Formats: sequence, C-alpha cells, structure tokens
Amino acid sequence: MRTPASRTGATRAALRGSALSYRALFTWFNPLGYLSSRIVRPIGMAIAFTSLATHYGAGAARMLVASSLLAGAGAVVYGMALSVGNERSFNTLGVWLASPQNKVAAACQRALPHIVDGFVGGLCTYLVCSLLYTTLPIGIPQYAALLAVGVLTTAAFGLTLSALALLIEDLFVGPNMAELVLMVLSGTLVPQSRLPGFLVPLSEAMPLSHVMRAVDGLLAGRAHNVSLVVELAVGAAWALAGVLFVHLAARRATARVALGNA
Repeated sequence: MRTPASRTGATRAALRGSALSYRALFTWFNPLGYLSSRIVRPIGMAIAFTSLATHYGAGAARMLVASSLLAGAGAVVYGMALSVGNERSFNTLGVWLASPQNKVAAACQRALPHIVDGFVGGLCTYLVCSLLYTTLPIGIPQYAALLAVGVLTTAAFGLTLSALALLIEDLFVGPNMAELVLMVLSGTLVPQSRLPGFLVPLSEAMPLSHVMRAVDGLLAGRAHNVSLVVELAVGAAWALAGVLFVHLAARRATARVALGNA
C-alpha cells in the first residue's frame, strides 16, 4: 500500500514527465510559434465565425461561445496527436516503444499539459472576443466550468488520435480530420437541429455536443446540469475506446519497429 509520501513522489514524477514531453515533443514550444498557433489563430477563427453568424442574423452570443470552446478543443486535439506522433518525426519512436513505461499511461500523462493549454487558449479566446464584440454571453465562471468539461472530454477523444499517430506517418491527418469532425458534428458551428437526421446519433457521441446543449440552456435561462453529466459519460466512453486503441496501436507499432517498417 502506497504511503502519502510515495503518492506525492509519483505525482511529482508524472508532472515532471508531462512537462518534459511538452518541451521535447511539442514543435510549437517557442514564443512566436505558440503565439501564432495557440493565440492568434483561434482568435482569428472565432472572429471569422462570429462575424459570419452576425452577418446572417444569427446573433453573436452562441457562436462566440462555440468558437471559443472549439479553440480549446483544437489545442487538445493537435497537442495530443503531436505529443505521440513526433516520436516518429524525431526518430525516437523505437526507443519509446522499447521502454518499459506503460504506453497508455504515457499517453495520458502527455495529455496533461495540453489540457491546461486548451483551457488557457479557450478562455483567452472567449475573453478577447467578448471584448471585441462588447458582449459577455455567459459569465466567466460558468464558461470556465463548461470549457473545463469540454477539454477533458476532448482529451478522452484525443487518446484515439494518439493511437492513430503511432500508425500513420502523416501526423496531421488525424488532428485535421478530427477538427473538421468537431466543427461539423459537435453542435458548435452547426447546431444539431440543422444536421441531416442520420448524423444526429453521431453528433450525440461527439465531445462538446452536450456542452453546447448546456450553452443553449444557459443562453435561454434554463438549467444545464444533466447535459454536463451526459457529456462526462461521453468522455468516459471515449476514454475507454482510447485506452483500447492505444494498447493495440502500441503493439502493432512495436511489431513494425521490430521489422524495420516504422
């Protein structure tokens, strides 16, 4: 049985490993690259989507919140894919696969900085755009809670992208497709009521879809607790699927490295 001291040491080691992986494997870890990809780009996208919404009479409130949530989710999606996939780019995949570290635990550990990164990016996008449009659709504490749930469920979804990055050489195929899927099916840019009927069940299974239902409830003055519980359940399901996919992908990637095909 672990003592409190040993648990504290394990926590420190996990956090240290997360920070080291972020520094070593995240290619945008420089001031200019981070500013352009994590601050300027999501704010620019949020302005574009919100401006289009207001131009066509949809109102700024919902789109401003939705695009800010997407900013946080996008940071998590790309970060988690690159945190594993860059092992291949830096020619360290074989060493990592041969290490005794549990690969599922390693992928989860590497997700921690990107969850924080996504939260900071999503909150920054929301605050800047709220100032630009002189409106605050949802209070900052409420938005922060919604964003925290959203980045957690997106991180669970991102585990599957970590698995994909172990198998596909083009690192950006997975996160690019995932971001597009989130834009269309998460209920953010396209409300679920506007989707074709056969896509609605897929939308229900996507991260952010139930967070957006909570957003709609808040904007209409209704309670939203049930939607967040469902969102966490969706995240748990994606986490289970991600754990399975990472385990299988690591075994397959290890076999490919042994054959010299990685």
